[in-house]
Amino acid sequence: MTAVAPYAPAEAPHTPLSKPAVTRALLAVGLVAPFICARAFSEFTDTVLVQVVIAMITVAGLHLLVHWTGQISLAQVALMGVGALVTARANADFSVPLPGAILLGVLGSVVASLAIGLPALRIRGFALAIVTLAFAFAATRWLFLRPWLAPQASGLPIADHRLFGADITQSRQLIIPIGLAGVGVVALTTRLGAGPLGRSLRMVARDEEVAAANGIGVAAHKLFAFLFAAACAGLAGAFTVVSIGRVGPGAFPVSRSVLYLAAVLFGGPGPLVGPLQAAAGFAAFPVLFRSLGRFVDLIGPLSILLVVTVTPDGINGMAHMLETALSRRKEKHREPAP
Repeated sequence: MTAVAPYAPAEAPHTPLSKPAVTRALLAVGLVAPFICARAFSEFTDTVLVQVVIAMITVAGLHLLVHWTGQISLAQVALMGVGALVTARANADFSVPLPGAILLGVLGSVVASLAIGLPALRIRGFALAIVTLAFAFAATRWLFLRPWLAPQASGLPIADHRLFGADITQSRQLIIPIGLAGVGVVALTTRLGAGPLGRSLRMVARDEEVAAANGIGVAAHKLFAFLFAAACAGLAGAFTVVSIGRVGPGAFPVSRSVLYLAAVLFGGPGPLVGPLQAAAGFAAFPVLFRSLGRFVDLIGPLSILLVVTVTPDGINGMAHMLETALSRRKEKHREPAP
C-alpha cells in the first residue's frame, strides 16, 4: 500500500494563493478596493470595514509569529495600546504631524516588544504564553496609567483631523489610507512568507536545532518575528485611535488578545488568507449581527468548534480539503471509461 503524504500547511505549495499570478491579481484588487468602498458603500459599512482592516493588520503579524515561527503571544493588544497612546500623545501634546505620529507609535510598540521578545529567545510554548500574558496585564494595569504616557484619564484626543488629505472623522474617506496600509501589510507579510526568510522562519518553527545546524540564526529570526508582529500591532493601534479620535487606558483589554489569537488559530497554518478571513469575520460579525444581542458572542466559538471538528488546520485546512476533492473529481472525469 502506498503511503499518503500528510498535509503540510506550513509550506502550502499547492494552494492557489501561492501562485504568483493569483497573488498579483489579489494585490491589484486590494489596491482598488479602498477607493471602491469609499464611493459605493455607506458610512456605516465603511466604519465596519475600517475595523476589519485594523484586525487584519494585527492578525497578519501574529500569523507570521505563531504559524511561521512557532512562537505565541497574548500581548498583541497591549502593543496596540502602546502604538495608540504614543500616536495620540505625539500628535496632541507635541504637535507631531499625524503620519509622523503614527510612525512613532509603531516604533514605540517595537521597542516595547523587546520586553517579551528577548525572553522569547530562551523560552517557548506555554511558558512564553504566560510571559506575554503577564506583559499584557502589566501594560493595562500599570503602563497605560502612567501620566507620561496617558496624562488624561478620559483619554487623549487626536489634534489633527486629516491623514494624507483624508478627513479622519469620516470613515468614507478614512478607509482609503487605512485600506491601502492594510494591503501593504498583507503584501509584505505574504512576500516574507514566500521568500527565503519565510522558509527559514518555518524551519525554526519545526526544529530549532536543525535550523541552527543549517546555519540559520535562530535567535535573530525569533526576535525578528516578535518585532514584525509588534510593528503590525503598533500600526493597528495607531489606526484605532485615528478612527475613533480619542484613546484611553481602557480601550485595549487583555481579552482582545485572546480574540486575535483565536482568529489566527481559526484561520489555520499555511497561507495568510485563512487567518485574514477569520479576522474579518471576528471584527465584522459583532457589529453586523448585534441585533442578536448576547447570542452574538456565541458565533465565534461555535464557528471555531465547527471548523476544528472538520479539520484541526482551520479555514486553510478546509480550503485544502476542498481543493483536493475538486482535483480528484476532475481527474476522475478525465479518466477514460472502461
